[in-house]
Amino acid sequence: MILAYGLNRSTEDVDLVLEDEELEVLIDEAEFGAAVEATNRELEPDGLFLTHIWGPEQQILTPDWKQSCRPVVGDWGTDILAVSALGPVDLILSKLCRADDADLDDIRYLIKTEGIERDVIEAAMARAEVPVDFADVFPKNRRRVLALFDP
Repeated sequence: MILAYGLNRSTEDVDLVLEDEELEVLIDEAEFGAAVEATNRELEPDGLFLTHIWGPEQQILTPDWKQSCRPVVGDWGTDILAVSALGPVDLILSKLCRADDADLDDIRYLIKTEGIERDVIEAAMARAEVPVDFADVFPKNRRRVLALFDP
């Protein structure tokens, strides 16, 4: 959210969403596990860390989440690393897993800066693939997010 959407706040972690094939390539060909450990050692003095690597089946997302991802432009050597962020609607959906106050603030920010309409979110929620682990919280969190559109 910070890099891709210009949200002006700090965070202590970075979450990744990777499909199994992508993760296998990273582990097998790029020694990803060692790279994560080295990255966390380097980030530790600043109080930062890479924490979660999720499969899309572990998040609330639309079926076409990957096509809606946006490239994140940075000065970290894009010839070596290509970074994308979830599209704004899927990012909102992913925050329905928890939908705490910080998540709701992030969602408000996306709604405002991206000009997202209620009907777009409702349609995405109807199409969303909700993991079993979040099936019980999804209806309540859905209502919390839709209430952000109420006057």
